[in-house]
Amino acid sequence: MSSTVLRILRDPRLAGYAIEWQGRVRATKDADGNPVPGKAGKRVVLRDDEGQPVQSHEALIPTEEWWKLQDVLDGRTQVVVRAARRVPALLAGHGLLFCGVCGSVMATDRRAGKLYYKCNRAGGVVPGHGGLVIGQDAADSETARRVWARLMAVDPDDPEDPEWLAEASRRFARQQDTSQRDAERAAARAEPEHVRESRRILHVDRLAGVYADETGARMFRESMARLAAHEERTGERLAELEATGNRGIQIPDAWTSVDGDPIGEGSTWAAWDLEKKREFLALFIDSVRIAKSVGRGRNANTRDRVIVRWAEAPDPA
Repeated sequence: MSSTVLRILRDPRLAGYAIEWQGRVRATKDADGNPVPGKAGKRVVLRDDEGQPVQSHEALIPTEEWWKLQDVLDGRTQVVVRAARRVPALLAGHGLLFCGVCGSVMATDRRAGKLYYKCNRAGGVVPGHGGLVIGQDAADSETARRVWARLMAVDPDDPEDPEWLAEASRRFARQQDTSQRDAERAAARAEPEHVRESRRILHVDRLAGVYADETGARMFRESMARLAAHEERTGERLAELEATGNRGIQIPDAWTSVDGDPIGEGSTWAAWDLEKKREFLALFIDSVRIAKSVGRGRNANTRDRVIVRWAEAPDPA
């Protein structure tokens, strides 16, 4: 990536924040008049006395998107690159569908007017794996039916079912969040890394003699104390956001008491658009893997090939 483009994407002003320079040293001349090069430094978010970002103008992009972008640039967020003939689909295209043989993501494909899911890895890369394909309608229907069937058969006495519903409720609450809460949570998650980087720059500048005199030493101590206090407040706020996001919102009771075919004509599922169906599945499952077929045509074990991994709470570690 061009350094110019990267510098633009890193600029807090995209999100409407005021900036200050850290680590910037202007070019000077020594006692003999020889030029002494400076240091470019970096733009960081300007914060008030309480450590909160200072908003100076209307954001060019939403603040939550800018913080997510910083995660991507820092390598903390996986970006999956998919190559295929793009066809809007329920399972493929958003990190949910995987090949059960090699673990690669699966993509959509169209053959003779019929839609399929196919393994995105080239044939011959994995021994004995020449590509894997399954009908899109069959995989979609089987996945949806599995979810609805488990919902309608929830057993409160089965320790796994309440935990599963609790995680689904947490995700449902997250989906219902306002954009402001999303922005605050994204910022709270990303800011500690920026605070640590700011501390590192302060230490580097101190070693370089930027804070050598008494005034500089006081500024250094005040800056470090402000950053430490803000990091502590951010951690507390993130814990509060996560906790409040898990309370008070439950999945609709109607989803666990469906009469008739849950995905048939006239059902709630049938009335939803593609995006709503995707959001629904994301509450209850973490992934779908497609196993290799052991037969063809009517003898294909299509239902057995669909392997659902149910939603689980993230590992606290």
